[in-house]
Amino acid sequence: MANKQSLEDDLAYVRTAAEQSTNVHVPAIYLLWAAICLCGFSLVDIVGPQSALIGYFWLVASPAGFGTTIWLAWQARHRAGVVDRRQSSRWALHFLGFVTAGLLGIAAVATGQLTWAGFSSHWILLAALTYFLAGLHLERRLLPVSLLLGVGYLISLFMPGYGFITAGILAAIALVTMAFLGPRNADAAE
Repeated sequence: MANKQSLEDDLAYVRTAAEQSTNVHVPAIYLLWAAICLCGFSLVDIVGPQSALIGYFWLVASPAGFGTTIWLAWQARHRAGVVDRRQSSRWALHFLGFVTAGLLGIAAVATGQLTWAGFSSHWILLAALTYFLAGLHLERRLLPVSLLLGVGYLISLFMPGYGFITAGILAAIALVTMAFLGPRNADAAE
């Protein structure tokens, strides 16, 4: 009986170690998106929410950032010896869902139900929700990012003139902080 309990304990230990090793911390990804969010959000206040320049920025920055993120994550996982295609697919599909939901917001603008300023705020709200769900289901450390994005969303609605710049600064602070906090401490999770 003691052998069975020991075997169960050993298997539980191996499973916990394997689950924790799938979360590879890549600070460059957080820093990349901090820079993209700071520039992209601030652009709304600088050029005006109806400017095509915002669309062009995100048309280039989003796919470039997404591709760079995938590459950086793949490199880090490969170096760490962690190749979990299912986990990688979950992350990619999670953020592709965010982009898809955001792009569907164009229909609300096209039908006159949402202004371009509202559409910009809509993206911040979706980002807050996306980071919240990622924090809930993929990596708990992202929950504070979602909180600051939620505050940034409210500021973008109620602070004319500098709301989007402030939201960009909050997003950048949250992401830079996550980059420098380092990997999650395995002992703290127990």
